Amino acid sequence: MKKISGVLAVLVLLLLQVGGAFAQSSDYEIIQSFKKSHQSLLESAKTLQDLGQSDLLKNEISRLEGEYGQHRKLLDEALYPQSFEASVVALRDQLKKSTERIALAEESKQDKVKIVEITRKTEAVEKKIVEISAQNEEYRVSVDKLTREVQDLSTRIQRLSEENTGLLGEIKALQAENRKDKESIAKLQALTDKLNANIRDRDELIVKMMGSLFDEYSKADLTDAQKKNLLAIAQKNDYVSNIVTTIDGNIAFVDAALLTPQDVKLIRDQQKKLSVKWEELKPYVGKLYPDEQTKARDITMVDGRLSDLKKSIDETTWKSIHQVFTAQNIAIGPFHNAGEFYSHLLAYIDEQLKTPSRATYQVFKHKIWDSPIKDQWLPVIPADELTERQRLDIEERIALWDKKISAIYWQGALIGVFGAAMIALVAVMIRRKKKQAPTA
Repeated sequence: MKKISGVLAVLVLLLLQVGGAFAQSSDYEIIQSFKKSHQSLLESAKTLQDLGQSDLLKNEISRLEGEYGQHRKLLDEALYPQSFEASVVALRDQLKKSTERIALAEESKQDKVKIVEITRKTEAVEKKIVEISAQNEEYRVSVDKLTREVQDLSTRIQRLSEENTGLLGEIKALQAENRKDKESIAKLQALTDKLNANIRDRDELIVKMMGSLFDEYSKADLTDAQKKNLLAIAQKNDYVSNIVTTIDGNIAFVDAALLTPQDVKLIRDQQKKLSVKWEELKPYVGKLYPDEQTKARDITMVDGRLSDLKKSIDETTWKSIHQVFTAQNIAIGPFHNAGEFYSHLLAYIDEQLKTPSRATYQVFKHKIWDSPIKDQWLPVIPADELTERQRLDIEERIALWDKKISAIYWQGALIGVFGAAMIALVAVMIRRKKKQAPTA
């Protein structure tokens, strides 16, 4: 029994020794594993380069603390004079320092970027200031030039308007005298030509003034203040009044004169030019007015004047054409437009076909229709007023009149020849009888 008890005691002692060795081996591995993990995390924290990795390391430190927290007493003894808690705090302190270092570096980098951006913006602003200064100087020079130009144009327009009023008065006075002598006719023509030339010059001036002011106004880079300045220039020079006065002067001239085909072409071209320019500028002109009522009144007035001018040109054109017939004593009746001209002319020719007169036809064909109507007047009449079909109808009717006259002419000629032949035959017969009669 004593022997067995001794053996059991030895076995227990051996088991205790082996168990202690196993325990010591396990504690050693825990300590070494902790130290190794701790050192690895410490190195990662020291060499941290990206703020994005900071949260990962923070999680790893927390995981280390949780995993080895149950071995706190063992690790405190192994790490003496440090402790487990101090080791974890050291990791967190190092991570905090590295994070702050990176944040400072990022902030410094951002500051540098901001400095570069601010420098770039400052340079751009300085450049813009230089450009604006140059533009302002260019604008000032341009406005000074424009002001002088508009004032000069306004003065010239006013001078031409006054001169035209005088010329128109002289023309009306001569027309009232109704003198037909060569000197009076020549004087009337000279006055009319001068007035016509003045009107063309004034129209050119008003179009130029309209264009120069609003070409400047429509520039996209002008400020509101600069645009108001230009509008003040327009108001000061009574812009709309100049336009209306010019159109009224044109209407007065057209109403008072008989026009040539060349006059009609020039005046119609000028009227179209004024109308086109006005339509371009109407939106800008509207900005001259502080209230809608005044703006609507003046714009409507100019629109109406331009419409009146076109109507007056049309009426005077047909009045001048009618004068061509009147001057040759060809009475086809009054007409005031293309439709009336067409119907009256056909009615006149149809009436002539009933009792054709060669003398009347010759006057109509050679002194009226062939020239100046067909070769001078018809080319200035728009095709939408007197259509191609209407022109052909007139030509066909004149051709029919010509055939009637030709038939009458040849009929008369044949009768004349026959009459002459008969006279000759009678004369021959009488002569023969005289020869055959016996002599006493």
